[in-house]
Amino acid sequence: MSHLKIPLLHIPEQLPICLSKEGGTEDFDEIRIGRFTRISFHRTLRIPDDGNDYPLPAGLGRFPIHRVEDFADKVPSDWLKEGGFFLPLYQKEALYLRFKGPDWHPTIAKVCVGRINAITGKIYSENLSPSQQDYVVIPDQMWLDGISTGQGTVNQFVAMPLGQGYTIEAQMTDEEKIGGFQIVGFEALEGRFPERDPAIDKRICNGDEVGFQLYQSRERVNNHSMGIAAGGSIKQQIHADSHGVDTWDQNKKRSITIHLVNSLAYKAITGKEAPSSPITMQQYQEFRIPWYSHYDETIIPIKPPSLFKRIMTIATIDAKRGIFGGHTKQKINITPELLQKIKTPDINEAAQNYRSRAQKDADAKRWKEAIRAISLAMDLDEDEKIDDYVFRSACNYHLGNFKDGVIDATIALDSDSSCVEAITWRALCKKSSGDFEGLRFDADELIQYASTELLGLEMKAEALFLLGHNSEAAAVANDLLEKAPNNKCAKKILTAAQSPSEISVKMIKKPAIKRAAKKK
Repeated sequence: MSHLKIPLLHIPEQLPICLSKEGGTEDFDEIRIGRFTRISFHRTLRIPDDGNDYPLPAGLGRFPIHRVEDFADKVPSDWLKEGGFFLPLYQKEALYLRFKGPDWHPTIAKVCVGRINAITGKIYSENLSPSQQDYVVIPDQMWLDGISTGQGTVNQFVAMPLGQGYTIEAQMTDEEKIGGFQIVGFEALEGRFPERDPAIDKRICNGDEVGFQLYQSRERVNNHSMGIAAGGSIKQQIHADSHGVDTWDQNKKRSITIHLVNSLAYKAITGKEAPSSPITMQQYQEFRIPWYSHYDETIIPIKPPSLFKRIMTIATIDAKRGIFGGHTKQKINITPELLQKIKTPDINEAAQNYRSRAQKDADAKRWKEAIRAISLAMDLDEDEKIDDYVFRSACNYHLGNFKDGVIDATIALDSDSSCVEAITWRALCKKSSGDFEGLRFDADELIQYASTELLGLEMKAEALFLLGHNSEAAAVANDLLEKAPNNKCAKKILTAAQSPSEISVKMIKKPAIKRAAKKK
């Protein structure tokens, strides 16, 4: 009887998400997907829909973003099935998406409007197309202002009520029942990009102060559901993926839904007034607000999809219908509903959750998982926490990543030179990597503190012995025995110094991981 091998199933890893505050307001205004992707929604001028191609208009402030589950008793019942987030827009208000991420670890995101892909015009899918780029690359694509309808141009995202036939969803599917945005974020396959900013390594090696990358911004001025219709044409390239679709891990992703509501529904749900109505073209020009050009002739933009050739703009539809003037806003009755869902954490809650997860992983000796969890927590915090670097240094030591352990400990010591936990883990990493001179240096540092004097003497004695300074090693071992007569490490070093063939490189005790992770 033959034994058939059962193939392993690839279970998708749900990237973590949380909300953060980046615009200086009391409300959350940015969504973070995983460690490296940040997305925000920005109000902007609705450009004229007159057949001309316009440069990028300025950002006029971020939209507040709310979690659906925080208003479970007030939001429409169909929202509760998907969860996600919502934000307010006025009818015919324009917006763009802002993407941020480190250039040393790119990510990608699929952007859909009413479940129509904004890049290809195809129906929503959480899988990547092998034959056609259906996503934007972050941070190469800093902004996305509309659907890709021309070579180097997009038609602006403009909010319109569902059920009136204006939206891209209605024109592509003959239905209007979804609305909003659907976004799927992906990260790269493991090992494709660095997990830490290479500038940190350079700073450690050179002693230079190297800051993280700063991203230019174009911000200069600080029925219930809405969908996205096509507005005027904007000059904007959709950057081609220079990495290749096989770079991205299709089992490492997260999908989110962004519901859109008009100002009346927003107040009914949140009790707050929607942000003030956007400025007019006349005001934009009176205030001399700049336009922006971001056309890069050195890159190859992707070709627009033929599917979007049939899309009509709002002005075109109005002209066909003989409609001139604005649309009336209708009051929406919100059906109360309750649903228990996993809460999407804010940035502080998420950081604390990751620290707790990291400690549990470390307690279970899952060092790799612990490093990833603590790295997520560190990415979310604006201020560097010494304990996080010490913890990660300890995990790197246990995992055998001695170089990374030295770097993390050194970063901690840059902030607090008296952190004995950081000195200890750096010394252990240096010893394991064969840097015995470095071990000797850190041992001298430990000797200065009463709490680590004995450990420092042990490390110094061994460092001297491993460097071939047997007589000096024996002298330090004798000093250690005077202070701690039963110290086994000192006795082993004395024995080894008299019989070099009996060298042992495992004489130093390993401090417990909990000590390194202890919070001050």
